[in-house]
Amino acid sequence: MDSTDATDETWEAWSARVARELEQLGPDDWVTFVVHVDSAAAVAEERREARRGWRRAFAPPPPPPSVPDVFLQARPIEGTLALECIGDAEFEGITDLTARQLETLAALGWERDGDDPHLSATFDVSEAADAADLVAASLRGVLGAESPGRVDLRRSP
Repeated sequence: MDSTDATDETWEAWSARVARELEQLGPDDWVTFVVHVDSAAAVAEERREARRGWRRAFAPPPPPPSVPDVFLQARPIEGTLALECIGDAEFEGITDLTARQLETLAALGWERDGDDPHLSATFDVSEAADAADLVAASLRGVLGAESPGRVDLRRSP
């Protein structure tokens, strides 16, 4: 599945769909979520459109800047859903997340694992909807996904 599956989907519908997928994960399965990164040409076109439209002044506030090097992962472990928020882009202690973003993620329900920019959360498989809601809130409110169509999902092979 890729970001094109959720082009017109609401966050609520996306969360419900992701919850169903999380419930169906097998013991060796995993799924990752990352904010989709546009090509330079697409970004330039969006900027041209924004400059052209007077509606920009009346638009809702923009989402936070996207953090494409951070990804969320879910996998089943012995009857639980283990979620990870990997903010260590290089896996060497460097993160693209700010201290405020890390605090916001913790306020949403993620647990910090020491000083590393790595966070986790666990849910019973029966709480897949809560896990999906946490993923959606993190992507939308912290990692900068404007819509579900801006999220790339990748499943285990």
